Amino acid sequence: MASRAKHKEYLVEVDGLNVPIKIFKERRNSIRASLGKKHAILRLPLFLNKKEEQAQIDKFYIWLRDKVLVDDRFRKRFESKGFYSGYEFNLYDESYRIKIENSRNKNHSAKYLGQNIISVKLAQGISIENAEKEITLLVSRVIAKLYHRDVEQRVHSLNAQYFQKQIKNVRLKYNQSNWGSCSNSSNINLSTRLLFAPQWVQNYVIIHELAHLSEMNHSKRFWKIVSDIMPEYKKAEKWLKQHGHKCDF
Repeated sequence: MASRAKHKEYLVEVDGLNVPIKIFKERRNSIRASLGKKHAILRLPLFLNKKEEQAQIDKFYIWLRDKVLVDDRFRKRFESKGFYSGYEFNLYDESYRIKIENSRNKNHSAKYLGQNIISVKLAQGISIENAEKEITLLVSRVIAKLYHRDVEQRVHSLNAQYFQKQIKNVRLKYNQSNWGSCSNSSNINLSTRLLFAPQWVQNYVIIHELAHLSEMNHSKRFWKIVSDIMPEYKKAEKWLKQHGHKCDF
């Protein structure tokens, strides 16, 4: 089994953001900069001397500052959400408020109190970074329960109208890696982040996943199914590409 490439990790400030950086030194001929979900990544050849290596790191910093982090889609990955008790977010025509408290319990919890208030209780000793992740997940679960029935009904309605396929379950949960998926066992999974998108965009993602009940791939036949139902589906894909980074708690 091949060993993992060694790397160094840094936290650097770029234009007011604390950006985690990974620098790999590998057996390669080229230099590659990329942006992962949690880190900015620089891959360097082993043959570079220290002066050349530092020059590439300096270029990497400029690349981040001037070409990457000027785009809101990328800045959002490293910006703190700044949750606080009383924090509000909008979903459809509703405004929800988060009430955050410390708890003596070992586990975190959240529940809907009514009147658009979500109570979140965090176990003591949690770091600020982990608190933001937990609050996002906890609030997402509450929202999933509130909206699951509406989303499930829409999935079954679109299925009855266009596909007439057997659906095992419709699941709504927080997911950053995709907007939806369809399993081999006919489960339709949708991200709670999709709720922040317009309904016509949501319908596209639902139709996309339902089409996988007929074609578990992205072949020409699959896209023919999608386009026959939604001829302007590319507009929805464009919307997600341009605005999807704003769809979050």
